[in-house]
Amino acid sequence: MPGIESPHGVALDQSARLAFVAGEENHKLALVDLTNMKVLATYPVGKDPDVLGFDPGLKLLYVSAESGNVTVFREKGKTLVNEGSLFMPHAHTVSVDPETHLVYFPLQNMDGHPLLRIMEPTPTN
Repeated sequence: MPGIESPHGVALDQSARLAFVAGEENHKLALVDLTNMKVLATYPVGKDPDVLGFDPGLKLLYVSAESGNVTVFREKGKTLVNEGSLFMPHAHTVSVDPETHLVYFPLQNMDGHPLLRIMEPTPTN
């Protein structure tokens, strides 16, 4: 895949026929148009991106990385807008509830114990 080294995490926006593919080796995210299988753009993300979570209602994509960096994008048409990032140690897994829009980060080791962090996105105007 052009612009992506070692594709790893994948998420889909089925209604827009888009795929989001994380490159583990080069810390990039590709936006792929599934109608023609073309990479529309690549975006920088945290080191060693792992799991992606997509909220189809809010059009928000969460890219969690083994480095603890979580990058948040908003889908706008056939492009992505970087909404910001946050740091959460061990947050290389993410899951999104499309009904409540809650974002779940199961953390494997926080002071020797597993922990579940739950994030609620801030509405935008």
